[in-house]
Amino acid sequence: MKLTRAPLTAALILCVSALGSWAQADESAGPAYVPYQPSGIYALGDTAGWNVTLPWNSPTVTYVIRKNNLAEIGRGTITPGKPTKIEAKLDEPGMVYVEVTENSPGAKPKALGAAVAPEKIAPSIPAPADFDVFWAAKIKALRKVPAKPELTEKPSEKDGVDFAILKMSHVEGKHIWGQVAKPHDTTNKKKYPGLVILQWASPPYPLQKSWVTDRAAEGWLAVNIEPHDVMPDQPKEYYDALPEALKSYNSIETRNRDKNYFLYMYLADVRAVDYLASRPDWDGKTLVVMGTSMGGQQSLCAAGLNPKVTHMLINVPAGADANGNAHGRKIGYPFWDVNDPQVMKTAEYFDTVNCAARIKVPSLVAMGFIDTVTTPVSIWAAFNQIKARKEAAPMIDSPHNHLATPEQSMPWTRASAAWLSALVAGRSPFEPADVATPRTDANSKLAHEQLLGKRKAGKIDAYFMGDSITRRWGASDAQYADLLANWNANFKGWNAADFGWGADKTQHMLWRLQNGELDGVNPKIVVLMAGTNNVGRATPLGDVSERAAEVARGVTAVVGEIRKRAPDTTLVITGITPRNDNIAVMPIIDEANAKIGRLADGKKVRYVNINEKLAFPDNQLREGMANDGLHLTPKAYQIWADALQPIFTEILGPRAAEDHAPAPTGDPSAQKP
Repeated sequence: MKLTRAPLTAALILCVSALGSWAQADESAGPAYVPYQPSGIYALGDTAGWNVTLPWNSPTVTYVIRKNNLAEIGRGTITPGKPTKIEAKLDEPGMVYVEVTENSPGAKPKALGAAVAPEKIAPSIPAPADFDVFWAAKIKALRKVPAKPELTEKPSEKDGVDFAILKMSHVEGKHIWGQVAKPHDTTNKKKYPGLVILQWASPPYPLQKSWVTDRAAEGWLAVNIEPHDVMPDQPKEYYDALPEALKSYNSIETRNRDKNYFLYMYLADVRAVDYLASRPDWDGKTLVVMGTSMGGQQSLCAAGLNPKVTHMLINVPAGADANGNAHGRKIGYPFWDVNDPQVMKTAEYFDTVNCAARIKVPSLVAMGFIDTVTTPVSIWAAFNQIKARKEAAPMIDSPHNHLATPEQSMPWTRASAAWLSALVAGRSPFEPADVATPRTDANSKLAHEQLLGKRKAGKIDAYFMGDSITRRWGASDAQYADLLANWNANFKGWNAADFGWGADKTQHMLWRLQNGELDGVNPKIVVLMAGTNNVGRATPLGDVSERAAEVARGVTAVVGEIRKRAPDTTLVITGITPRNDNIAVMPIIDEANAKIGRLADGKKVRYVNINEKLAFPDNQLREGMANDGLHLTPKAYQIWADALQPIFTEILGPRAAEDHAPAPTGDPSAQKP
């Protein structure tokens, strides 16, 4: 959802701004409020809560706790300077919403949010018995109307990209408008993955050209669809002059499923997918639907109603669990009239929970825990209905997207970027951990070339393989000078060389090994630490064992590749170190390490786990072990070195006076031309 220049009406207050106190509450409560679980996610029966300490000079604070932001379940007062707890326990899966108000003139409410067993949140009511019949008939009627796509080419204003305005026929004489952009192709023979972008709620607004041209520059055949029968590239005066009823479209025919505004919107989305899939320049493999807020709402139903969709990426989607108010859940956009039974009956046919139950494609869904526009309890209800591999991107301190800061939205930003990068390259966003996969970013390609050269640049008796935790130890980058000093103090004289690379998963290490980085080296010892990037930061949602097994498969594959290319080496596997950037993933790490440890035979394959010295029994890192909850400090690296040195001495003997290892390398992008 995004601010637009068009005027608003009371019926569409969610679209852009906070017109009521409910929206003003969409501001994060800040660092004085520390959640018991950094992930914001709790098991059923756990106490969700926050430790609160307000500065002495701050105002007194009152708070109200609501279950699913509807029924009040607690309230209290916080005195500055006095440590306090805000706590709640739910008797069923759901969301905890806390509104915090400073007792000072003009203070705006702030908010806290937590999820309790969110993977178990179910829809409020079942889908209508004739849901599928209804939509099959409507889509059949749509496809009887020839689309007659018309493209009007326009300057793209971006090198190497073609751009056009799209117009298609719709039912009942209506039209569908949008944009199309693709990489410029003089041969007219290339084919591209497809991306359909769907728009957020607002009175009609123009589509920005960059929304598709930027994607086309990345390699997409991109289509962006107007949710209304209006031209997408007109001046402000055009949109200002549109009928007032159109600016309150979410209230049009809310008691009539056959004329409801969302019927035409969803059918337009179905046609947009059909259109992209019909183009000769589509690759025939990848067709993604993507959107935010009402764009996510449309995406859910496009993916649920059109089997041509292959993937879905959505942020804070609207339209879910319309009957939630009657079942203890405050609903969000499109704010159906909960007091009108006929409206509630109509809503069932456009409820994205029911569309989600028909989705069978990989899906990424982000939800903000303090969002009052598209409520997180409803989004979880939809997410849980998706019958395919899926990823949640919980944003624990985020309101709706138009109110969120970049930091609050970062889980969505990171995850969607990773998905789009994989999909445009023809890879699955769920890359198997045991299948070799190249990194496609330019810097990783440079680093690979750098490491290919490094393997020939000196004598290597001890070869370190891993991700950033390994790389930083022996890197030449100035910011890691203290780590390199520790490396030299511990390994100088053993001809040790660091072949770690930041952000690598096991599949990337496999690719690097299969593409020459260990060839011809013949080290006597290989030290491997791998898997933390496969674990990631995503909070487990009942999938601990599954994710741990996948990580272990990846590490096992890397071990096998090393043994194949260096059969005479002694391989030292180091257990995955703790992650306190989201301590909720520690059960995955512990279970994965247990599996990885079983790879050791005590002779040619050894296993080292230093986690007991890095962290307390509750997996909280000890003081001075990591500066960001993940990457190690010199103090922590020394613990690792202490665990390795007896093995090095056994295999390599005492350290020599001279060292012949290749010079340390650093980040290629930081090197001056």
